[in-house]
Amino acid sequence: MTPRYPRGSGVMRAPAQIAVVDSRNEPAASCVVCGNEFPAGEGVTARYRGRTLRFRCPGCLTRFRSDPERFLAGQGTGCCGEAGLPPSRASEWTCD
Repeated sequence: MTPRYPRGSGVMRAPAQIAVVDSRNEPAASCVVCGNEFPAGEGVTARYRGRTLRFRCPGCLTRFRSDPERFLAGQGTGCCGEAGLPPSRASEWTCD
């Protein structure tokens, strides 16, 4: 369980580190956020808490960073305009 600190207590929770790594040698994968598949060597690859995760586009990585545990639990839905979310301006991709 994550400890809760009262607002104004001066205690900040540091987010877990997400390290982006080279995707060139990674196999084809499904995006952790949107579930869309993409070819080998494409997308964004990151390491989070000892796991290697794949994202179709930088916008999906941004969504993951907002609430990693939700997406790891399979509760995240939509991407790039789905589920009422606007397309990410950080991405050249749009998810189908």
